[in-house]
Amino acid sequence: MGRVLYVVRVMPADDEVDLDQLLGSIKRSVPEEVLVRKAVREGVAFGLESLVIAFSLPEKEGITDELEEALRSVEGVGEVSVEALTREG
Repeated sequence: MGRVLYVVRVMPADDEVDLDQLLGSIKRSVPEEVLVRKAVREGVAFGLESLVIAFSLPEKEGITDELEEALRSVEGVGEVSVEALTREG
């Protein structure tokens, strides 16, 4: 089974959210077969930062929905948007 690289931007619920703790919570909440390849902070505006996270997912139906639901369930996550999706190789 192949794998895909799924890049998402995670906006914190507010500017009081600690992004390091948020990333740790995200890593613990994703499905077992999902790997975090890279995570970086990116400035958005007025001092607010977001997390841009690259996940490696198995190429199977419904896994992106499962990942997005897991991300949205993490306390401190405000918004999740897909930045890119491509096959790993």
